[in-house]
Amino acid sequence: MRIPSIFNLLLFSLCLAVAAPSAAAAVASERSTHATSREHLKDIVTQILHSMETHNSHVLPLATVYKATENGHGASLAMMTLWRTIVKAESPSMLAIDTIQGSAYFATTVSEGNSKAEAVLRGRVKVVDGRITELELFINRTRGDDGYAFSSTELADNFKVLMSPPKNRVKASRAKLEAIGAAAWDSSDNLSVSVSDTCQFTEVGWKIIDTGVYGNESSSPLTCSWGTTRPTDLTARTSLVIDEELGFIVTSGLTQGKVYPYYGDISTFIPDSMSAPQKAQEAWFNEVKKQGNLTLVAPTEATGENLEVLQFFNDKLQALQFNVLLSGPNMTSSWV
Repeated sequence: MRIPSIFNLLLFSLCLAVAAPSAAAAVASERSTHATSREHLKDIVTQILHSMETHNSHVLPLATVYKATENGHGASLAMMTLWRTIVKAESPSMLAIDTIQGSAYFATTVSEGNSKAEAVLRGRVKVVDGRITELELFINRTRGDDGYAFSSTELADNFKVLMSPPKNRVKASRAKLEAIGAAAWDSSDNLSVSVSDTCQFTEVGWKIIDTGVYGNESSSPLTCSWGTTRPTDLTARTSLVIDEELGFIVTSGLTQGKVYPYYGDISTFIPDSMSAPQKAQEAWFNEVKKQGNLTLVAPTEATGENLEVLQFFNDKLQALQFNVLLSGPNMTSSWV
């Protein structure tokens, strides 16, 4: 039997030492590339929804330390309500993917327990090296959750057109999309944004219609606007997801405002930045209160946490979504 010389053993060890980092780097590179692909992020979202249906969050590829919130408050996935109540989750009606940041935003409808009424589930996920490091989830079940508009039945049809933009569209640069996201939460930003005549304006799945406090206004959906009445939140997260392919910009900010009684038995959340509508609502409230023939909810201070989504291509704003969840007054975000 031939015994290896000490020189040969040292040479073999040296080769292993040189090769090992290269192999590790190759694996890390492959994992990183895989984690930020559109298909992989889409698959992660599918895994999240399926784990909710099966009530088993432990199958998800979570990072050693991950951050997660449900309707604004922190919790481990195993402790969240969503993994206990959801029995069916549809494929995402909307999916924005950011391959640079490894993040995605999704919106879909879900069924809970034996309820026949569907809820709207919204979420943002961030993936690093193939593992989930952040998961931000919101569920809206009724119009009262967001303050005015809500439709789980119209969401899929309304979002379908956003997911299939024209093939010959002119895509905006990432820098342009980021600038729009920043300006969306700063009314002093004088960035000019042109609005498409067909721009879709929705809130939690519903094309917004303002019937007026007396129910005598237009029944046609409102159009998008880009003006000085947009709220300001200088701590807003303005580029959570930048989807350069579809032109989506996912942002998040907080809006202080008040819930007012509205036409019939409806209530509505009006941000403080919209002072004229607030004054009009207060005048209507005082007038109707004097009549004494209706029960009215008392005006109540509130905070709206808004995962705002914009779509921009062909040098014009194509869609504007307010995805709001209300909480008490002067609240802050767990993510800031």
